[in-house]
Amino acid sequence: MKVLVVSLAQTSRLSIASAVLAAIVPPCLADEVPVTTEFGVVFTPFVDSLSKGRNRIQIDAPDFNVSPRYYRLRFQVTNPEGVPWTITIRSPGGQMLSTFDQTDLRCQSEAGCWTVRLGSSLPTVRFDTSSSAAVAKVLTGLYMPKQAQRTFYSPMQGSRDELISSLDLPDDDERSTLQDKAENLGMLIASGPTEDGSKANWCCSGVRLNGDLFMTNWHCGAAKGLPDSAFWKTSGSFNSCQASLVDLSWDHDSQGREYACRSVEFENKKLDVAVLRLEALADGPLLARPLSLPVLSTDALQSGDQVMVLHHPACEPKSVTRNCGVKNPSLPSWIDDQQASEFSHNCTTENGSSGGPVYSADGSLVGLHHLGAKEGEEDKGNFAVRLAAILTAIEQEKPALHREITARAQ
Repeated sequence: MKVLVVSLAQTSRLSIASAVLAAIVPPCLADEVPVTTEFGVVFTPFVDSLSKGRNRIQIDAPDFNVSPRYYRLRFQVTNPEGVPWTITIRSPGGQMLSTFDQTDLRCQSEAGCWTVRLGSSLPTVRFDTSSSAAVAKVLTGLYMPKQAQRTFYSPMQGSRDELISSLDLPDDDERSTLQDKAENLGMLIASGPTEDGSKANWCCSGVRLNGDLFMTNWHCGAAKGLPDSAFWKTSGSFNSCQASLVDLSWDHDSQGREYACRSVEFENKKLDVAVLRLEALADGPLLARPLSLPVLSTDALQSGDQVMVLHHPACEPKSVTRNCGVKNPSLPSWIDDQQASEFSHNCTTENGSSGGPVYSADGSLVGLHHLGAKEGEEDKGNFAVRLAAILTAIEQEKPALHREITARAQ
């Protein structure tokens, strides 16, 4: 069993059993791929296959003395005869938690398909099919503990991240505006092979640009240490897009808002950006138009301009770092000294904040956080890519995509 970190807790929060804590990943250097946050407890809930003759199992919980935040299960179905099949997941009391069938072709792919959040412990899985040749495997279980204790890796003096749902904002307009922005904040949940051949899960942050386009960091497309060709790979034996989910949910939603990656519309390593097109999961809700579309700004930034970062630090629920600002408004790309595309800021971030949208004081989207400060150089700030540089690159390479993004953001 691979033990990974699920979430960040402030020092005032309780810690979970030490068995679910992983070693702190050191801050990355500017010339390395930034680290994403590994999270959750990956476990194998059932080693055999489900079939027509053995079509029902109960998922046993990992041996941890903590309650789950939620579960996820990843399935792979082999269906050589192309017959109908159905997977149904119920709580111990019989409540329907999830159901999907052969119309979701991702379940029959190499990557398999993830379920939506499963809030119940010890769910029961049933596989129904008329074919003796069809089998279903539960490839992975992901157990998400409620709390963990971990220090920040990119703290900035004078700022801290806060759960948006816990903010006490007396001004109704300010609260509503922040909540609208948070609706477009998503947590990218990805999985795939690692440099040593094992498998891992990780999370990043990102922002929905319109109905089905989602922007995050390029470095979130594969595990650290893999060659560039592995990032946002969409062909071959492993498809990193198919193995990714985007979770737009608040943690206590009655229904989660989780979506699959349908395609990678744009990727650029120098700008550390990827734009994904989303689609509904077979057992999830449809993609509805956002309550409010982000206002995109290409205006030049100035040192001292107030900004805030919305993010999922260490896979925490929707969070914000406020009361911070721009340090250096014009810096070179993290891997290209000839391209001025970044700015630094003094907003506290954590692994998992990668891809978090950076907003100006007037509420416009101005950048995408992507890199933490080097250890001992916190005075230089954390780093974000300027939205102006991203939009210019998209316009040059994908004019139709640029028109789609900017038209939907008005």
